[in-house]
Amino acid sequence: MKDAGFTLVEVMAALLIFSLAIVGLSGAGAQSVSHTQRLTNKTYASVVADNQLIRTRMLTPKIGMRSGQESAGGQKYDWRVETSKTAQDGLFELEVSVSQDEALFVTRRAWLSR
Repeated sequence: MKDAGFTLVEVMAALLIFSLAIVGLSGAGAQSVSHTQRLTNKTYASVVADNQLIRTRMLTPKIGMRSGQESAGGQKYDWRVETSKTAQDGLFELEVSVSQDEALFVTRRAWLSR
């Protein structure tokens, strides 16, 4: 008479395969969350950079660098705007960099004529 069912070795092999699949899927999920957080920070940093470019364009151009901090999405971002002359008279180059905790997220470059 043959017993119906699985042997202990078969059950152990199935559990091993299942546990490896779960470990792989949980690692992929954690990596996805990490990437989503980085993309969120980069999006808010882009908003901060655009805000600083708009503010700088509204002012009379001054050669040099200015910096500060701005909040977006509940996070604080450090920004730096560098204004420099170009070879063409009356044309200025604006470069905005936005970072958080020493990690650079966005750099934007624009030109302003006066």
